Amino acid sequence: MKKNKIFLFLVLLSSITFAQRIIENPEFEVSNSGITHISKIELNKNVTRVHIHNTFIPNWWVSYEKDIFILLDNGTKINILDVEGAKFDEKITMPASGENDVVLLFPPIPEDVKKLDYNNQIFGISLVEGAVKNNNSKEVPQEVTKWIDNELKKATKKPLANFNSKEFFNKSGGRLIGYIKGYDPRLGFTNGIIYAKNDLTREDFPVVIDIRPDGRFEGDIPLTNPSSSYIVFNKSLIKFYIEPQQTLAMILDYDEFLYADRMRNAPHNFKKITFKGSLAKINENLMNFNERPFDYKSFSKKKSTVAPVAFKEEEAVEYQKNLANLNNYLKNNTISDKAKIILKNQIDLEHANHLFDFVSNRDYFAKQDTTNLILKIPVENDYFDFLQKFNLNDQSLVVVREFSTFVNRLEFSQPILVYPKPNPANYSSFTPEKTLNQYLEDEKIAITEKDKTLKEGMKNKTLKSIKELRDYENQYSETYKKATQEYSKKYVEPFINTKPKAEVVTMDKWKLRDSVVKNVFHLDKNLVYEIIKVRTIDFDIKRSNSENAHAYWNELKKDITHPFLQEEGLRMVNKQFPINTIQNNPLLENSNQKLVINAIAESNKLPEGKEAEIFKNIIKPYKGKILFVDFWATTCGPCVASIKSMKETRKEYKDNKDFEFVFITDQAQSPIDSYNKFVKEQELVNIHRIETDDYNYLRQLFKFNGIPRYVVIDKKGDIINDKFEMHNFNHLINGILEKYK
Repeated sequence: MKKNKIFLFLVLLSSITFAQRIIENPEFEVSNSGITHISKIELNKNVTRVHIHNTFIPNWWVSYEKDIFILLDNGTKINILDVEGAKFDEKITMPASGENDVVLLFPPIPEDVKKLDYNNQIFGISLVEGAVKNNNSKEVPQEVTKWIDNELKKATKKPLANFNSKEFFNKSGGRLIGYIKGYDPRLGFTNGIIYAKNDLTREDFPVVIDIRPDGRFEGDIPLTNPSSSYIVFNKSLIKFYIEPQQTLAMILDYDEFLYADRMRNAPHNFKKITFKGSLAKINENLMNFNERPFDYKSFSKKKSTVAPVAFKEEEAVEYQKNLANLNNYLKNNTISDKAKIILKNQIDLEHANHLFDFVSNRDYFAKQDTTNLILKIPVENDYFDFLQKFNLNDQSLVVVREFSTFVNRLEFSQPILVYPKPNPANYSSFTPEKTLNQYLEDEKIAITEKDKTLKEGMKNKTLKSIKELRDYENQYSETYKKATQEYSKKYVEPFINTKPKAEVVTMDKWKLRDSVVKNVFHLDKNLVYEIIKVRTIDFDIKRSNSENAHAYWNELKKDITHPFLQEEGLRMVNKQFPINTIQNNPLLENSNQKLVINAIAESNKLPEGKEAEIFKNIIKPYKGKILFVDFWATTCGPCVASIKSMKETRKEYKDNKDFEFVFITDQAQSPIDSYNKFVKEQELVNIHRIETDDYNYLRQLFKFNGIPRYVVIDKKGDIINDKFEMHNFNHLINGILEKYK
């Protein structure tokens, strides 16, 4: 009996001890949240209490859902019971301090559990009191250091001495290698992406950079010239400078990723980077410069509240402040000449971009707000005299990221965006032997009064969609419909050449724009203007043929003086003509629309590799149908607008046996709440919201940096067009179905 009492006493003591078990600030192995910290865990017989301390942006919010869980080291998943200090799915606004606390309640867990994971956010949380955190993750392993050093030795070419070098334009490519201290595959990302591109031709070449389990990464970057670029890891943008034939190494600290996550209201410029290699010094110089922030919210407001001249004066003041900030940095630091040029170019081009952006949409805004007198003030030509302050023959302008925006804004600025008037002689006309009315009379076909009313009403009717047109035509009598079909077959179709003539591309456009450059901008012909001409080649010739395209290039190249631009221009012509492996035949809509669909993919077969397998798995359920694949995101305005504009068309073709619309987005760009709401509102089907890592591979597969991007796939799974223009869908769909049925 005494032994039983002792046993019961020990059991009771054990339960009391268990009930009082508390781990303060438990150690953990890795976390992917810069906001959530577990400050305490209370373990007792009835419940597990997890104390959460949040550090976030004041006035932003956090919330807790009913699907929160913890995963025990024995593989058991335990779902949340309740939350103290909040309610499920309630938005908790962060106070001015930016900190708050809640307690999450879970079922009790076995005493032998030593570690647990919290909600796929914090991993390897120790339940052992007094556990010591392993700091080895903060050191660069010896084998990684050795690997980096060996890789750097492989690059034997010296960096450019200066930006005036004849080797400035060079397509040899560069190489990026590195290591992320504190990385763990459990963090939820296994690759990054570099949005590489060719600003001279407007081509995209995104590159996926895989991360090894030990935190190492490496990748080759296609280049045409020295470039200020960036890589995106887990939504964080990390800047770097690279040159052709050079290898750059960077060592990152994952703690800075967590800080960027916590301070997500503004872009974070990573500073805890160790650079190695021949370009280390210039990268350090660029990294350590603190740019003055630009107030985009205020800028947007000024577009409709400030006159152009007044804005230009205000922007001049900001420009001088930015120059003063740079001069102060140069005064207190010893930096390379190339870094000085890059930083000055960044400020200059950003200034120009602000001036371009301010006036770019004034006409649109004026139509939306017809009472706004500020928007009625014209933009005089001398507004653009800031261009005269630039040396537009300076190769170094191409180095900075801002150049891509600058050359685009200049190319599409209102003064230079002029076109020659169409020549009526270029358009063929056809007059049938008989009119439709004569045919009806001769064939003694009587049409109803309703048919006559509909026919007359069509003259002044404005139709907003192909569906509205078809609904209108369906109101005609069957007799009238049949008669018009027979008339067309006999008196129209046999006499019309349904094959569109290849477009003859003339130099008329450039004659006008040359005049604008000289007489409005008061500029001599220059390198940047030559780049603009090369950038347009792909668009200018896409509806032409080989003979016309090469004839156009032979004229255009007379204005291209830079040898490298001449090479790129010829490459762009040869890229389309001669035609690649795809049969690039025109596809016509049945109603004789003079529109062409060009298959521009270099091969109509999907290549072998991981990225193609990801795509094949997505489209596998739709085998046997033509697919119109839309790469989009809820955070992309043009994507959303396009999907909305196609809603009626999707309804019209719902359950079509020949083709499907397929929508692919990624988790980072389409937050789940807005995604679910939009998908429901637009009645989207065939939807795929995939992991960002996989989406990066699809960017690399189809070579796109920006969205929306549309790809058309045939019934066998081959590519018809990897850069389809969705706004032409209604005009081209019948031709596509005829060719690829």
